[in-house]
Amino acid sequence: MSCPDSLPEHVLSLLKTSKYLHLATCSKPECIPSLSLMNYTYISPDRVYAPEGTEHSSTDKCHYIIMATQRNTEKYENIIQNPQVSVLIHDWVTAKKLSLRKSSMSNTPTPSEPVQAEPAQTQNPDHPSRLLNLLQELNQSELSQMSATLRGHAEHLDASSDEFNYYEQELLKQNPDARVYTRGENVSVVKVKLVNAKVSDRDNNTKFYD
Repeated sequence: MSCPDSLPEHVLSLLKTSKYLHLATCSKPECIPSLSLMNYTYISPDRVYAPEGTEHSSTDKCHYIIMATQRNTEKYENIIQNPQVSVLIHDWVTAKKLSLRKSSMSNTPTPSEPVQAEPAQTQNPDHPSRLLNLLQELNQSELSQMSATLRGHAEHLDASSDEFNYYEQELLKQNPDARVYTRGENVSVVKVKLVNAKVSDRDNNTKFYD
Protein backbone atom coordinates (compact mmCIF):
# COMPACT_ATOMS: atom_id res chain seq x y z
CA MET A 1 0.00 0.00 0.00
CA SER A 2 1.52 3.31 -1.13
CA CYS A 3 2.19 6.41 0.98
CA PRO A 4 1.59 10.07 0.11
CA ASP A 5 4.47 11.51 -1.90
CA SER A 6 4.46 14.43 0.53
CA LEU A 7 2.32 16.10 3.16
CA PRO A 8 2.04 19.90 3.47
CA GLU A 9 4.01 21.52 6.24
CA HIS A 10 0.89 22.75 8.08
CA VAL A 11 -0.44 19.18 8.24
CA LEU A 12 2.90 17.88 9.53
CA SER A 13 2.98 20.66 12.13
CA LEU A 14 -0.54 19.76 13.26
CA LEU A 15 0.38 16.07 13.49
CA LYS A 16 3.42 16.94 15.62
CA THR A 17 1.69 19.34 18.00
CA SER A 18 -1.81 17.95 18.51
CA LYS A 19 -2.50 15.69 21.47
CA TYR A 20 -5.68 13.92 20.38
CA LEU A 21 -7.33 12.72 17.22
CA HIS A 22 -10.61 11.07 16.30
CA LEU A 23 -10.21 7.50 15.05
CA ALA A 24 -12.90 6.02 12.80
CA THR A 25 -13.10 2.24 12.41
CA CYS A 26 -15.70 0.01 10.79
CA SER A 27 -16.74 -3.56 11.47
CA LYS A 28 -16.86 -6.20 8.79
CA PRO A 29 -19.09 -7.48 7.25
CA GLU A 30 -21.76 -5.49 9.13
CA CYS A 31 -20.10 -2.13 8.26
CA ILE A 32 -21.05 -0.60 11.61
CA PRO A 33 -18.93 2.53 12.16
CA SER A 34 -17.26 3.46 15.44
CA LEU A 35 -15.57 6.69 16.51
CA SER A 36 -13.01 7.10 19.32
CA LEU A 37 -11.02 9.97 20.79
CA MET A 38 -7.41 8.79 21.02
CA ASN A 39 -4.04 9.81 22.41
CA TYR A 40 -1.43 9.38 19.71
CA THR A 41 2.06 10.18 18.53
CA TYR A 42 3.19 10.96 15.02
CA ILE A 43 6.15 9.06 13.56
CA SER A 44 7.96 10.79 10.71
CA PRO A 45 9.83 8.73 8.10
CA ASP A 46 13.17 9.31 9.84
CA ARG A 47 11.82 7.85 13.12
CA VAL A 48 10.35 4.63 11.73
CA TYR A 49 11.43 1.53 13.65
CA ALA A 50 14.50 -0.29 12.32
CA PRO A 51 15.68 -3.59 13.84
CA GLU A 52 18.82 -3.37 15.95
CA GLY A 53 21.95 -3.60 13.86
CA THR A 54 20.28 -2.36 10.68
CA GLU A 55 20.22 1.09 9.16
CA HIS A 56 17.02 2.96 8.53
CA SER A 57 15.92 2.40 4.96
CA SER A 58 16.13 5.59 2.95
CA THR A 59 13.31 4.25 0.75
CA ASP A 60 10.80 4.26 3.62
CA LYS A 61 9.09 7.62 3.18
CA CYS A 62 5.88 6.66 4.97
CA HIS A 63 4.27 8.57 7.82
CA TYR A 64 2.77 6.68 10.78
CA ILE A 65 0.48 7.30 13.74
CA ILE A 66 0.91 5.25 16.92
CA MET A 67 -1.89 4.61 19.41
CA ALA A 68 -2.60 2.20 22.26
CA THR A 69 -5.84 0.43 23.12
CA GLN A 70 -7.12 -2.46 25.19
CA ARG A 71 -7.83 -5.67 23.31
CA ASN A 72 -11.36 -5.96 24.69
CA THR A 73 -12.57 -2.88 22.83
CA GLU A 74 -14.77 -2.40 19.80
CA LYS A 75 -12.05 -0.51 17.94
CA TYR A 76 -9.61 -3.40 18.42
CA GLU A 77 -12.10 -5.93 17.02
CA ASN A 78 -12.91 -3.61 14.13
CA ILE A 79 -9.26 -3.22 13.18
CA ILE A 80 -8.73 -6.97 13.33
CA GLN A 81 -11.65 -7.45 10.92
CA ASN A 82 -11.04 -4.36 8.80
CA PRO A 83 -7.67 -2.53 8.98
CA GLN A 84 -8.91 0.40 6.87
CA VAL A 85 -9.25 3.40 9.21
CA SER A 86 -9.59 7.18 9.07
CA VAL A 87 -8.41 9.82 11.52
CA LEU A 88 -9.43 13.45 11.93
CA ILE A 89 -7.18 16.13 13.38
CA HIS A 90 -8.13 19.76 13.89
CA ASP A 91 -6.39 22.94 14.98
CA TRP A 92 -8.10 23.98 18.22
CA VAL A 93 -5.54 26.61 19.30
CA THR A 94 -7.76 29.60 18.57
CA ALA A 95 -10.77 27.88 20.11
CA LYS A 96 -8.78 27.31 23.30
CA LYS A 97 -7.90 30.98 23.52
CA LEU A 98 -11.54 31.93 23.13
CA SER A 99 -12.47 29.38 25.80
CA LEU A 100 -10.19 31.23 28.22
CA ARG A 101 -11.95 34.46 27.28
CA LYS A 102 -15.30 32.83 27.99
CA SER A 103 -14.08 31.82 31.45
CA SER A 104 -13.00 35.35 32.27
CA MET A 105 -16.27 36.78 31.00
CA SER A 106 -18.35 34.41 33.12
CA ASN A 107 -17.26 36.06 36.40
CA THR A 108 -20.50 37.88 37.19
CA PRO A 109 -20.75 40.38 40.06
CA THR A 110 -21.68 39.06 43.50
CA PRO A 111 -24.86 40.32 45.24
CA SER A 112 -22.74 42.62 47.42
CA GLU A 113 -21.32 44.34 44.37
CA PRO A 114 -23.45 47.07 42.83
CA VAL A 115 -24.35 46.53 39.21
CA GLN A 116 -24.36 49.71 37.19
CA ALA A 117 -26.92 49.99 34.45
CA GLU A 118 -25.66 50.69 30.99
CA PRO A 119 -26.28 54.19 29.66
CA ALA A 120 -29.67 54.48 28.05
CA GLN A 121 -28.18 55.20 24.65
CA THR A 122 -26.34 51.83 24.68
CA GLN A 123 -29.32 49.75 25.75
CA ASN A 124 -30.72 47.93 22.74
CA PRO A 125 -32.98 44.87 23.05
CA ASP A 126 -31.73 43.71 19.66
CA HIS A 127 -28.06 43.92 20.69
CA PRO A 128 -26.65 40.38 21.27
CA SER A 129 -25.21 39.51 24.65
CA ARG A 130 -21.50 39.14 25.24
CA LEU A 131 -21.96 35.37 25.53
CA LEU A 132 -23.71 35.21 22.17
CA ASN A 133 -20.91 37.25 20.63
CA LEU A 134 -18.41 34.85 22.12
CA LEU A 135 -20.22 31.77 20.81
CA GLN A 136 -20.44 33.28 17.34
CA GLU A 137 -16.75 34.13 17.47
CA LEU A 138 -15.91 30.63 18.68
CA ASN A 139 -17.86 28.99 15.88
CA GLN A 140 -16.17 31.17 13.28
CA SER A 141 -12.69 30.56 14.68
CA GLU A 142 -13.22 26.81 14.71
CA LEU A 143 -14.28 26.90 11.09
CA SER A 144 -11.38 29.13 10.10
CA GLN A 145 -8.84 26.56 11.21
CA MET A 146 -7.57 23.74 9.06
CA SER A 147 -8.93 20.22 9.41
CA ALA A 148 -7.25 17.14 8.00
CA THR A 149 -8.79 13.74 7.37
CA LEU A 150 -6.15 11.05 6.98
CA ARG A 151 -6.89 7.56 5.71
CA GLY A 152 -4.63 4.70 6.66
CA HIS A 153 -3.96 1.02 7.17
CA ALA A 154 -3.88 -0.10 10.82
CA GLU A 155 -1.78 -2.93 12.22
CA HIS A 156 -1.69 -4.41 15.73
CA LEU A 157 1.91 -5.04 16.78
CA ASP A 158 3.12 -8.23 18.43
CA ALA A 159 3.43 -7.46 22.16
CA SER A 160 6.59 -9.57 22.40
CA SER A 161 8.38 -7.74 19.60
CA ASP A 162 11.05 -5.05 19.78
CA GLU A 163 8.92 -2.97 17.43
CA PHE A 164 6.08 -2.98 19.98
CA ASN A 165 8.45 -1.79 22.73
CA TYR A 166 9.98 0.87 20.49
CA TYR A 167 6.67 2.44 19.51
CA GLU A 168 5.24 2.15 23.02
CA GLN A 169 8.18 4.17 24.33
CA GLU A 170 7.81 6.71 21.53
CA LEU A 171 4.12 7.09 22.37
CA LEU A 172 4.83 7.66 26.06
CA LYS A 173 7.74 9.98 25.36
CA GLN A 174 5.62 12.28 23.24
CA ASN A 175 2.36 11.79 25.14
CA PRO A 176 2.80 10.75 28.81
CA ASP A 177 -0.99 10.86 29.35
CA ALA A 178 -1.26 7.73 27.21
CA ARG A 179 0.42 5.67 29.95
CA VAL A 180 -2.96 4.73 31.40
CA TYR A 181 -3.73 2.93 28.11
CA THR A 182 -0.47 0.95 28.07
CA ARG A 183 -0.82 -0.75 31.46
CA GLY A 184 -1.56 -4.44 31.87
CA GLU A 185 -1.21 -7.47 29.65
CA ASN A 186 -4.28 -6.72 27.55
CA VAL A 187 -2.69 -3.82 25.68
CA SER A 188 -2.37 -3.44 21.95
CA VAL A 189 -0.12 -0.89 20.24
CA VAL A 190 -1.59 0.11 16.90
CA LYS A 191 0.54 1.40 14.02
CA VAL A 192 -1.36 3.27 11.31
CA LYS A 193 0.39 3.76 7.98
CA LEU A 194 -0.99 6.93 6.39
CA VAL A 195 -2.20 6.39 2.84
CA ASN A 196 -3.69 9.73 1.83
CA ALA A 197 -4.91 13.02 3.22
CA LYS A 198 -7.77 15.46 2.62
CA VAL A 199 -7.30 18.99 3.95
CA SER A 200 -10.16 21.50 4.19
CA ASP A 201 -10.63 25.06 5.43
CA ARG A 202 -13.64 27.18 6.34
CA ASP A 203 -14.12 28.29 2.72
CA ASN A 204 -14.50 24.65 1.67
CA ASN A 205 -11.16 24.73 -0.13
CA THR A 206 -10.14 21.07 -0.22
CA LYS A 207 -6.87 19.52 -1.32
CA PHE A 208 -6.02 15.84 -1.64
CA TYR A 209 -2.60 14.28 -1.08
CA ASP A 210 -1.99 10.73 -2.30
